[in-house]
Amino acid sequence: MKITRVKIPMANNNQLAAMIIRPEGFSGKRPVVLAIHGWTSEMARYPERIAPLIEMGWIGVLFDMRGHGETGGKLKTLSVKDHHEDCLAAYDYIKNIEYADTENIAVFGSSYGGYQACLLAAKRPVKHLILKAPAQYGDVLFEIPDKQRSTETTEYRLHHHTPQDNQALRAINNFKGNILFIECEKDEQVPKQVINDYRSATTKNYDYELLAGADHSCHNPGSNQAMLDVMAGWFRKLGSK
Repeated sequence: MKITRVKIPMANNNQLAAMIIRPEGFSGKRPVVLAIHGWTSEMARYPERIAPLIEMGWIGVLFDMRGHGETGGKLKTLSVKDHHEDCLAAYDYIKNIEYADTENIAVFGSSYGGYQACLLAAKRPVKHLILKAPAQYGDVLFEIPDKQRSTETTEYRLHHHTPQDNQALRAINNFKGNILFIECEKDEQVPKQVINDYRSATTKNYDYELLAGADHSCHNPGSNQAMLDVMAGWFRKLGSK
C-alpha cells in the first residue's frame, strides 16, 4: 500500500487531516472507499480496517473529523452538524483524486461514523454502505455542540424510532445502493434497538453479519479480524460493480 497525506480544505480556513491509500502498481480509475471514524476515534485506526479492500484494488480515503486525531479542535464546541460538514468535505475531495472512479464510491462508517455515513448518502452519490455498529442521535440535537455523548443521547437510543422522526433512518430508507450491517454481539455502547431500527427502516435487500463476542470497538480477541473478514468477503461477492 502507498499512503499519501493530504489536507482537505474547508470554509473559514479550516482543514481536515487526511490520507489517501492506494495499491501498488495499479492503472486506470479505481473504486473508492471513504472511511468515517467513530466518536473520539481517529483515522489512524483505519488503514488496517480497509487493507483488504486496498489489496483488491480500491482507493482508500481516510480523514479526521474536527476535534479528532491530527485535525485537532475542541470537541465540546462541535455539533453533529459540524461533523456532517466534515464528511461532505471529505467526500467532495475525492473528485480531486485523478485515479478515483467517482461513479463507484463506497462509504464505511463505524458507530458515530455509521450515523454520519447515512447522512452523507442522503446528500451525495454512494454505491455501497458498510455500517458497523451504527450509532443514533436525535434530530433535535443536530446543531447543539457536545451532545454526541450525553444523557439525552443515551436515553434516545433506548427507544424505537422510525424514518418519520429520525433523519439517519430517513436516509437509509431512501438509499438504493448495497448495504452491509455489522452488529457487535457484546456492544456495550449502542443498544440493539438502534441497529434494529436501521434494519427496519431499510426498504431493499441488505446483508447483515453478527460478530460473535465482539465489543463495540472490536477490541475483544478475534473481533477485529472477524470484521475484516466480513468486509473483505462482502466486497468480493459484490466485485467492483
